Amino acid sequence: MPVRSTRAPWTCAQCLLKQKARRALLRRSISTSAAPPLPPASGAAHLTTRRLISLHGPDSPKFLQGLITNNVLTPPARQGSFYAAFLTGQGRVVVDVFVYPTQGSRWHGQAYGDGEPGYLVEVDANELEVLAKHIKKHKLRSKFKMRVLEEGEMGLWSSWREEGRWTAHPSQDSNQSISEEGYLSATDARAPGMGTRLLLPSSSQSGSGLPAELELEEAPLSAYTIRRYLRGVPEGQREFAREESLPMNFNVDLMGGIDFKKGCYTGQELTVRTHHTGVVRRRVLPVVLQSRGEEGGADLVYDSSAAELIDSVLGHEGAGLGEGEIRRDDQRKRPTGKLIARTGNVGLGLCRLEQMSDLSISGEGSSFGPEDRFMVQAKEGDGAVAVKAFVPDWIRGRLRGPKVQKRVEM
Repeated sequence: MPVRSTRAPWTCAQCLLKQKARRALLRRSISTSAAPPLPPASGAAHLTTRRLISLHGPDSPKFLQGLITNNVLTPPARQGSFYAAFLTGQGRVVVDVFVYPTQGSRWHGQAYGDGEPGYLVEVDANELEVLAKHIKKHKLRSKFKMRVLEEGEMGLWSSWREEGRWTAHPSQDSNQSISEEGYLSATDARAPGMGTRLLLPSSSQSGSGLPAELELEEAPLSAYTIRRYLRGVPEGQREFAREESLPMNFNVDLMGGIDFKKGCYTGQELTVRTHHTGVVRRRVLPVVLQSRGEEGGADLVYDSSAAELIDSVLGHEGAGLGEGEIRRDDQRKRPTGKLIARTGNVGLGLCRLEQMSDLSISGEGSSFGPEDRFMVQAKEGDGAVAVKAFVPDWIRGRLRGPKVQKRVEM
C-alpha cells in the first residue's frame, strides 16, 4: 500500500499571513529596543569583556618573547605596555592581547613584594581558559608562576578625550605610567583616538569605579565598541576567528602588534614570509550599513536612528555575525567580503581591498569604481542592506604599495 505524503504541495494564504505577522512582530520588538547612544566626546568605559592573567618570575620575559608577535626584550627591556598576539604554529591567531609590565607598581609590590619581572596579560574574557591552557602547554620548566586574576581584583577601563593627541605606535620608548594612587595607565596606540587604558586596583576605585582626579564620566561599554568600529579596530574572538585568522588580515601589523625584526616565536615563519613576499588582499575595514539605494551618500558616522532600521532587517547585532557574506549588489552577487561585527549601522568587514576600495595591493590594481554597490543579506528571510567600506587614513598611510617587478635587459 503506498504511503501518502503528509507534506502539502502548497501553503495556504492563512499560513502565509501568520508567517508575515510573526516576522513583523519580531521586527517591531527589535526596533523598539533602544539603540546604543552616541559615544560622548570624553569618557571612560569599564571593559567587562576583558580579563587579566598575571605572569611573574625571572623567566617571564624570555617566555613571552618566544610566544608572542611583539618584542618583549627590546634593549633596554621594554617598560611600557604593548599590543600583541599569540599564534599557532601555522601562524593563526589564538588570541589578541595587551601586555602590561607591572614591576615597580604598587600592585606588584602588594601581590609579590619582590623585584622580579612581572606582566599582566589582558585577553578576551571568553578566551581566558584558552590562553591559560596555551601558556601551560608551553611553560615546561620556565621559572615563573601564572595566575588568573579574580574579577574585581583589578578594574580595566578605556578612557578617551577627543582633544587628546594621538601617540604613535611605541617601539623602544615607554608609553606606560604609574600614578601616585598606584594605578597603571597606558596609551592604546592601535589607532588614532583610541585613548588610554587604565588598570585600577580595587583599593583605588571610588564608588563610581573611576578615580575622581580623572574627571571623567562613566560611559557604557557600547560607546567603546562603537569608537572601535569607527576606527576599524577589531578585538577579541568575537571578531577574530580563533585559530583561523591570519594577523595581517586583522591589521595586527598596522596596529603595532608585530615586530618583524625580533627573533623566533611560535607562528613566526608564515607571518614573516607573508610580510616580505606575500600580498595581503583582505583586511578588516570599518563599514556603514543602510537601506539599499541610499548608500551613495553614506558617511562613516554612527546614527542611532539608522541603527533601528538595520536591526529590523538583519535582527539584533549578535545575529549571524561571522556568517554574513558581503556581496556585490548586481545580478551575479559575487562575494567580496564578510561582515564580522556590527552595532547598529556601523561595524567591521573583512574586505577584499581591491574590490571594495580604491587601494592597489597587487600588480593587478584596484577594480573598484564609485558606482559599485555592495550588500549583506539577513540570515533568515529575503531582507538585505547596503554596505559601504571606508579606508581610514591611519590604515592607508601604513600600507605598502605593490612591488614592481624590474626587468633586466640582456
